[in-house]
Amino acid sequence: MAKLEVNNLSKRFGDRVIVDEISFHVDDGEFFVLLGPSGGGKSTLLRLICGLEQPDSGQIVIGGRDVTRVPPRERNVGMVFQDYGLYPNMNVYQNIAYGLEARGMARAEVERRVTSAAQKLGLADMLKRSIVDLSGGEQQRVALARALAKDADVYLFDEPLSNLDPKLRTQARRDIQAVHREKGKPSLYVTHDQTEAFALGDRIAIIHAGRLQQAAQPDSLLASPANVFVATFIGSPPMNAFRAALARNGDGYCARCSGLQVRLPERWRPVLDRYDRDEIILGLRPNALAVDGPTVGFEVQPENTFTARVHDVEPLMGEMIVTLSVDGPDAPAHTLSAVFPDTGEVIEPDQRLRVAIDVAGVYLFDPQTEQALQPA
Repeated sequence: MAKLEVNNLSKRFGDRVIVDEISFHVDDGEFFVLLGPSGGGKSTLLRLICGLEQPDSGQIVIGGRDVTRVPPRERNVGMVFQDYGLYPNMNVYQNIAYGLEARGMARAEVERRVTSAAQKLGLADMLKRSIVDLSGGEQQRVALARALAKDADVYLFDEPLSNLDPKLRTQARRDIQAVHREKGKPSLYVTHDQTEAFALGDRIAIIHAGRLQQAAQPDSLLASPANVFVATFIGSPPMNAFRAALARNGDGYCARCSGLQVRLPERWRPVLDRYDRDEIILGLRPNALAVDGPTVGFEVQPENTFTARVHDVEPLMGEMIVTLSVDGPDAPAHTLSAVFPDTGEVIEPDQRLRVAIDVAGVYLFDPQTEQALQPA
């Protein structure tokens, strides 16, 4: 088994903590994605794993072997860099073969591996071409072929698609998946692009400000975000989240904010009975909002409706993203993002709508810790 384990890894640059006690594992054959905004510590984590940086504390284990202080060339890691890391003075064959030759591999075995990798990635007719004569997509495939030719214990990908135009990215993702399936080893992929993460990842770890926020399968991240950051980072558009007053309402609870009031469903009562604060962070999925009317796909409760002004409309295929402005009598307006199905009804800026809330798409978070509360 070539499992990758990262245990309590930390790294500082001066007074700034870049990686803050991060732990996770990547199983044999698993494609694991590190997703988060730029500057969050993702690429530094990769550099620590491959040995280009040394951690201040923590442990890196590959295939049961502690490699925390092992030199990079002795870690047997396949790395694909953001800028591909190719040698412009070499041709395609030489770039793919370089790492194998540096390890003293026999010439016949080098040729076999290079030829095999080139064929699988559509480079067989380009082996004698100079790197500088290749397109960005072709250079990316050369970098992947170099990783494929190496029999590594773990494969690391540092935003390898960021320099490609959108048209090439779909094919490039297929190439990366082909390399992963061919090797069947742990693969760790860094990106700030949610589309890439959800298209590739068996599991996704959300990284922010040097900390691991949550690691889960893609569907679980959407259905059960661990905290406010994950909830408002994942999704397009992401979850709406805002502070609301929490109050008893008969035998249940309601959350109020400006012109918006939500009567919380029964499943929240046990946890809120133990909750000792009068404020909550209310989360609303954009697809939990709908124009009140006969086409609503859930049971509408009159107390869970509100009036809003349309601020902006972004038409998409079969649906539209609508930005709503909600005014309160004693509070400034706040905005919500909603995803409405395209029913043919015209919705325009400055139009006023009656909007219903599907309480199945309601989430609650502790305003102090920003951690999610879990309903009964």
